[in-house]
Amino acid sequence: MEKIRLSKNVLLVVLAGFLFQGCATILGGKSNTLVFKNENATKAEVFIDGELVGEAPGKIKLPKEKIQHGSMLVLKAEGYEEKEYMILRKQNAAYTVVDLLLWGAPLAVDYATGNIYRPKPRVFEYELVNEN
Repeated sequence: MEKIRLSKNVLLVVLAGFLFQGCATILGGKSNTLVFKNENATKAEVFIDGELVGEAPGKIKLPKEKIQHGSMLVLKAEGYEEKEYMILRKQNAAYTVVDLLLWGAPLAVDYATGNIYRPKPRVFEYELVNEN
């Protein structure tokens, strides 16, 4: 009988863990991908808040914590002027709607973890200008 009670308790804990996970926490993953496009294929280093995070053009996958609301993204290439972008974090509408349909508590989890936010913009079509 003790074994059955223990099994029920474990099942309840696991079930509660799933119920109190927000949609963005489950489906959103642990990273965000930024996409850099350039017609001339000019290579540039990508910095976020002063830290080198990768190269453009192409895709850069970053942990969600790396990009905050108001983070500065800078593209640098030798012989070219720096290109700056401010990244904002915007609430994902689809995750919000699904969380509300699931009785709202998952929405609090997604806000608390910050998973409901996505960087805006995520796609950068850049053109670097010569320093001359």
